[in-house]
Amino acid sequence: MAIIVAGGMTSHGPNITARPEITDPPQRVRFVKAMNEARRRLEAARPDVLVVFSNDHLQNFFYDNMPAFCVGVGERYWAPSEGGAKFLRIPARQIDGAREWGRALVDHALDHDFDVAYSHELEFWDDLSVPLSFLMPTSTIPVLPVLINCVAPPLPRPRRVYDLGTLVGSFVESRPAAERVALLGTGGLSHWIGVPGHGNISTTFDRRVLDAIQQGRGDALAALTHDEIEEEGGNGGQEVRNWLPVLGALPGRKGHILYDEPVPDWLIGCGVVWMDV
Repeated sequence: MAIIVAGGMTSHGPNITARPEITDPPQRVRFVKAMNEARRRLEAARPDVLVVFSNDHLQNFFYDNMPAFCVGVGERYWAPSEGGAKFLRIPARQIDGAREWGRALVDHALDHDFDVAYSHELEFWDDLSVPLSFLMPTSTIPVLPVLINCVAPPLPRPRRVYDLGTLVGSFVESRPAAERVALLGTGGLSHWIGVPGHGNISTTFDRRVLDAIQQGRGDALAALTHDEIEEEGGNGGQEVRNWLPVLGALPGRKGHILYDEPVPDWLIGCGVVWMDV
């Protein structure tokens, strides 16, 4: 049987690597220290596959065709591509996919009334590329991306996204091989992008999310509504959906906050969390 050996969540944003110099230097140092600690924990867990829950930023899908959930079944992915690398100021590279694992997850989802899309070709910018540049700079772990629609309403309901994590947890348990699986959610926390209030950050919303995770109450976050998130955490706060599957796969487990600061220059409420497993 496979087992979940690690679970973490982190914010993502292009300015983290594209414009690191614009933020307060000590704040940047604290963030990098937290990501280095997360990397140490990930490496210590020795996973055979890393499942990453994130959202597409219109690199792969557009408003005319935006799946609620999409599982990557490719052999390799650009994270980032040459164009993305110039913008993000990190090296272009291809990361290994977990093709067989992805296909099996799609079958498991369909067998359990979860109709997911799948794609053989995906490209990633800050959504995966920025967090993985810290957590997996040498790209040694096969990655299974699971994309969640956080940008083009109507969005999948938080409870449904949490249930996706429960599904992934059951899939891991059903695997016959002794595989070691790590989970990562990237996105959020609060931020308003391209709408009235652009650049705002809500420490109240961020604290609400992080307190629930510290207390092992991921199900409480699953009870959030779209309107609550939009009002309290902004349109960018809808990316908290990317954290929910990790909590759904590890119900009742508590998280350790490695970093929690509003970073106005990066336009995000920034958090790094590692879960008890």
